[in-house]
Amino acid sequence: MEHITLKGTDLKVSPICLGTWQFNDGKSNVQWPVQSLEESRAIVDKCFEQGINFFDTAEGYAGSEEVLGKALQGRRQNAVVASKFGFREGPSTPPYSAEEIDAAITNSLTKLETSYMDIIQIHFPSFMKDVKETVTELNRQVALGRIRYYGLSNFGPTRLNEFVDAGAKPVVNQIGYNLLWRSAECALLEQCRKHNVSMMAYSPLQQGLLTGKYANLSEVPEGRRRGRLFSQASTPLARHGTDGAEDEVNEALKSIREICTKAGVKMSKASLAWILQQPGIDVVIVGASTPEQMVENSDIIKLNNDVVQQLTKATEGVKDKIGEILDQWAPVDRSN
Repeated sequence: MEHITLKGTDLKVSPICLGTWQFNDGKSNVQWPVQSLEESRAIVDKCFEQGINFFDTAEGYAGSEEVLGKALQGRRQNAVVASKFGFREGPSTPPYSAEEIDAAITNSLTKLETSYMDIIQIHFPSFMKDVKETVTELNRQVALGRIRYYGLSNFGPTRLNEFVDAGAKPVVNQIGYNLLWRSAECALLEQCRKHNVSMMAYSPLQQGLLTGKYANLSEVPEGRRRGRLFSQASTPLARHGTDGAEDEVNEALKSIREICTKAGVKMSKASLAWILQQPGIDVVIVGASTPEQMVENSDIIKLNNDVVQQLTKATEGVKDKIGEILDQWAPVDRSN
């Protein structure tokens, strides 16, 4: 797999990054079923075999940092590792002071069994107690050699600009982005390009909707129906309080299936390729339940430009219904 260099860094990474929320060491969460340490290690093994060297975790993904640290033993130098602070206690986690950022990085380094982090990210802007204090502390961590670079996760254009105006030099911004969730196109992609920030798209297959595995939305597991694409009544786990966009999603999925069938490509492959062919997107973050899924996800195809345009047109209705909202889950948009 051909590697790219993240903007403003000397980090050469695969355009496919393994998201490790599913590394739960035998304890299921709302998003993923139980996955043993051995299964997680086998997935990391397969990543290296496929040329994938980029791994994303977070202190808020219970067990993930510890499992990833164990899986990388003896080959940490061959990996680029990104983690996040915030979300330690869920959405209600209080904002972090400089001292708490320092402690969070210490804890992550310990769990990952490493002396440095390639990238540390702020999980949401709400986890900053003070922007300037946060920037000063992150720059101090770089000077100490505990982190090489820092970045953002779920920052919208307003908060991104505020962060940069405080003297920060973030190198990445993670945002939910896929064929069914395109709100980043409204302003965020342009702002990231302006500030030389590499965009990392997470949830590229929209909790399985873009894999073709579900014949209809009612088959989607409850834990994956919490977002704004589904109505508030779809699950008691939903917190967004809106009517969703289920009619638009159903229509879009029907069109996507037809386009992919006509083009002779699998829906999942077309969905991943579509993201990487969008201007400004450098990396796609994918999860995996098995090593075989990593083989599938690492085989990126090149779509004909006509197919790209057809897929874009097929999902305009969903994009219009969602609008500029960047956060799929929260009652209010915390990303701006």
